[in-house]
Amino acid sequence: MVNIETKDTKLSSGAQILILNQVLSKMISIFLNTFLAAYFYKITQQNIFYLSLYNMIGWFVATIGAFWTADFIKRKNKMNVYRFGTLIQIVYIFIIILMKEKIVNYVWLIGIIYGISVATIGFPFNMIKSEQISNQERSRYLGYEVVATESVSLIVPILLGAYITAYSYEVTAGLILVFAILKLILSFFIQNKNVQTSQINLRKMWQIFVKDENLKKLYLVEFLKGFNRYGVMSLVVSLLMIYQTENDLELGSWTSLFSLFTIISMYLFGKYYHEAQKRKMLEVSAIVTIASFIYIAFSVNLVSVVAYNIAYAVFMNIILNITEKDLFDYANREPFAKELNTEYFVLRELFLNIGRIVGYSILLVAVGITQNLEMLSILFFIIMISVLFTILMSWQMKESD
Repeated sequence: MVNIETKDTKLSSGAQILILNQVLSKMISIFLNTFLAAYFYKITQQNIFYLSLYNMIGWFVATIGAFWTADFIKRKNKMNVYRFGTLIQIVYIFIIILMKEKIVNYVWLIGIIYGISVATIGFPFNMIKSEQISNQERSRYLGYEVVATESVSLIVPILLGAYITAYSYEVTAGLILVFAILKLILSFFIQNKNVQTSQINLRKMWQIFVKDENLKKLYLVEFLKGFNRYGVMSLVVSLLMIYQTENDLELGSWTSLFSLFTIISMYLFGKYYHEAQKRKMLEVSAIVTIASFIYIAFSVNLVSVVAYNIAYAVFMNIILNITEKDLFDYANREPFAKELNTEYFVLRELFLNIGRIVGYSILLVAVGITQNLEMLSILFFIIMISVLFTILMSWQMKESD
């Protein structure tokens, strides 16, 4: 939940630094996700196989990486892991600049490097946010974070699209490299907190998971989000816009427009949403999102793609924010707040990434290998069902509390 209308609207200095970090991360992710996907799509002559394989490898490595780094994150310095991941990300961008169109011949390599960077950036940063933002400040923080990052999403895609059109992907990647270096420097202003002396205890975490019904629902939601919003669904959204646009400037312009819808909706959501409205908001979000699925499944054109993207930008983000608040609020309960904080997020990464791997595997087999774009309709149906289950689990979390 996001809520920027509170008596004390000022964020702590630590929260402000985290938001600045997220702004830089958003700039980088816009290039590495939307525009790099477009680059892959073009240099492979619209072959989805390479994109699917790249993402499968990346998230498989990210899952293994989360378990591999867990003990170090818990007992030593999670900020050092995060800095290492940012350094790997810098190397990753440099490889894109160096190899240019030849990167398609090394999908496995850049997939591995991408997975390592994700495991050592996203995993520890989620813990950092959990530790440094209190439950009382979390709604306000999420509100400011969404506004800040979506404001970046409003401006940056147009600028990147124009830059790529005027110059090249490689030149634009050089600019993104600068942002990654700035993010690395900024990381030295973020403190490492909640250092433990005990070793990682995944067995104890699993035993709690087996008995805790709320936790099961939380992690099932994470699996579903990995499949839809944080996984194959986001790639399909990008592919549809890439297919309907003529150049990167047009792609950037449409992406910015969708971000504007997100900013407006998140502002209104933060201003007027209350916990009592959770069920109603989820119902409305489900109806609109599924309607957009059905529309585009039967008619793929610019109008249906735009309608789908608007529904995605507004209502999937509402679902996302409700479930994100549940996840991070639960992380601040005992025994997860201190003793099992690392284990809590390791298991979260497992479920989230399995969802991603399953989604990209379906895309690889159904569309990538067969090159039958009509199979996307079946994938849309599966995504639609996963969104319904995401909302159902969120409802049940509310009823169980």
